[in-house]
Amino acid sequence: MSTGRGELIAELNMSLREVRDRLLHVTSEVGGQVGLGSIEIGLIDLIARTAPVTPGRLATMTGLNPATITGVLDRLEDGGWIRRERDAVDRRRVFIHPKAERAQELGPKFGVMLKRMSEIYADYSDKELRTLLDFMQKVRDAGDSSVHELRAERQT
Repeated sequence: MSTGRGELIAELNMSLREVRDRLLHVTSEVGGQVGLGSIEIGLIDLIARTAPVTPGRLATMTGLNPATITGVLDRLEDGGWIRRERDAVDRRRVFIHPKAERAQELGPKFGVMLKRMSEIYADYSDKELRTLLDFMQKVRDAGDSSVHELRAERQT
């Protein structure tokens, strides 16, 4: 039986929601094993990908209140996950950096999922992987533009 385009799109949308849920579950489990919540683990990942980054930029990128970001950063700094560094030019400005020695603790825990992902990637050609990557980047960009639009609506 042939599935129509509308049904395929509905299944794809549902699958994206399910993938989001599963990835959150993996993140939550890893966080629980090292004493961190999902927001904290997500912030560590974001800092690792964007460092050096300011707390204000983190607030913008996550949509979290700046006071919430400050509280989470305090906990992460106390736990040795990040370090704060004052800007040499503008001492009021602070940059956040990950602490590699703590971040290395997460690698083996996420390694379980990464191993499974590698097994999945092996089933696809380079051309198919490029198509998947293009799709994921477009979904990411659609999410970003949707957030901007929703924020603009809220401000009017």
